Amino acid sequence: MGNTKKQNFIQGASILMVSMIIVKVIGAVFKIPLTNVLDATGMAYFNSSYQLFTTIYALTVTGLASAVARMVAACATKGRYRDCRKVLRMAQMIFISLGLLGAFLMVFFSKGFSNIMEMENARFAIIAMAPAIIFSCMMASYRGYYEGLRNMTPTAVSQVVEVIFKLILGLLFAYAVIAYAKGQFHDTGMVFGTKVSTEADAVSVSLPLAAAGAMLGISVSTLAGFLYMFIRFKRSGDGFTRQELRESPAPVRSKAIIFTLVKTALPITLSAVAINLTNLIDVMTISNRLQSTYVANKDYFDQLYGQYLGAGQEMHTFLYGTYTTALTYFSLVSAFTTLFGKSALPNVTAAWVDRNFKALKVNTESILRMTALIAFPAGIGISVLSTQIIELFHGSKPGLVAATPDSLRLLGIAAIFLAFTTPIYAILQGIGRFDLPLKFILVGAVIKITTNFIVVGFPTVNVKGAAIGSFLCYFVIVLLCLIWLTKITGISFNYFKIFGKPLIAALLCGGTAYLVAKISDGKIITLLAVAAAGVVYLVVILLIRAIPKEDILMMPKGNKIAGILERIHLL
Repeated sequence: MGNTKKQNFIQGASILMVSMIIVKVIGAVFKIPLTNVLDATGMAYFNSSYQLFTTIYALTVTGLASAVARMVAACATKGRYRDCRKVLRMAQMIFISLGLLGAFLMVFFSKGFSNIMEMENARFAIIAMAPAIIFSCMMASYRGYYEGLRNMTPTAVSQVVEVIFKLILGLLFAYAVIAYAKGQFHDTGMVFGTKVSTEADAVSVSLPLAAAGAMLGISVSTLAGFLYMFIRFKRSGDGFTRQELRESPAPVRSKAIIFTLVKTALPITLSAVAINLTNLIDVMTISNRLQSTYVANKDYFDQLYGQYLGAGQEMHTFLYGTYTTALTYFSLVSAFTTLFGKSALPNVTAAWVDRNFKALKVNTESILRMTALIAFPAGIGISVLSTQIIELFHGSKPGLVAATPDSLRLLGIAAIFLAFTTPIYAILQGIGRFDLPLKFILVGAVIKITTNFIVVGFPTVNVKGAAIGSFLCYFVIVLLCLIWLTKITGISFNYFKIFGKPLIAALLCGGTAYLVAKISDGKIITLLAVAAAGVVYLVVILLIRAIPKEDILMMPKGNKIAGILERIHLL
């Protein structure tokens, strides 16, 4: 196909993985100091606002972007290159409309959502985040197009551009609000119209607007990401040659493309909305349940955490903020494995369209195996080192250190199952079963919300009940997906080879981290525990030959890597 080189599943995932490592490192540089600036209460405003954003993002972007990727992949496989171009044009028209609608919904529901959450001050951050919907929609049309052509590089670069701007502007705006509040206090004793007696109280009062400043930085970062994709497409195009376009069949009618886009996007959108709506309801049930539990057990909670609350801060907001801090690390694992879903979708779609069941089995097993190789050690590591992680990054915030590790310990295990969801959804969507993820998500949602309502109500468990609900939710979803995937394809997958070997290595990895961390306290010991665990995991993976030669050959420079491993008898 012209001068565009198609990328196989692992090559595409590798490109996205490199970008995601860069994105997550820069994102950590953003999120960790931001958490230390905003503390638990400010992060509650930030994360609850972000959850509303991701729900509307799912409604406006996720399904259509995946539909664009799938349609473009199918058209390119059949040599219908003019249809590929037309799919992009139609998608852009829809995306612009959806972006404007999404931004309006963010602003319109900002006050109502904040009141339901019993976090009225979160509305400022929600409004500041609204423009991000518009720019995200405009950017997603290009990302879906290139991903459908099995070219993950533009998506990868745009993610890096976006996160760099987020780091610079998000922190800058948040710090600027805090600095302004401190200046106001020293000059007038007032902060944004509220009289305060200490600088700490001045910071506490300014947290809602500081969270909004961070959100505004994110909105501008999405604009930067879109501008990169726009300029890249104008300058470099998509790789189709004039001859390929001339020889391509005439494109189908616009109405037919729009109908197919909507038909393909609808179940994916519903699944994505179900996930995020579940999370949104999850946020509301956790916050409200924490509030009612606190009211009924005020003395118990005040004795445990009362010392960590500042001026104008509430107990349920503080506890929810500690939980969302744990969610930052919980979501790291799935952020990497989501890439396998993005890269897998066009390859699985092509194999299914061609009825090539051998390729389908190879791609599916590679997707699940690569997910397992990341999910098992990361999830177990987060769980084993939960206390050390919070002390390492948030040691200056005693409230976070006191209340966050228990939730993170449980979420570490839940993260393993969350990590499998997006890749498995992509496989099911690739074989045309768009309906199944939605059905399974709804089952998981019922389990999660029910668990939240019951377990969070126990004062000794409180916010940790939400972590238990997450584990049960994603475990059931993954189990149902695997059962139906086997049933639909009729393929006998070797689940022991896919999951067994990575799990063995991950358990040894986690054991190593635990033993090293027990030697002493301190940041150096924590870093040594992580390093030692990583070395043990890599050695065990190679010794038990957990990665087959076929997977390595699909990697960039796979032939050289395979040759080296064969010479030292590790492949």
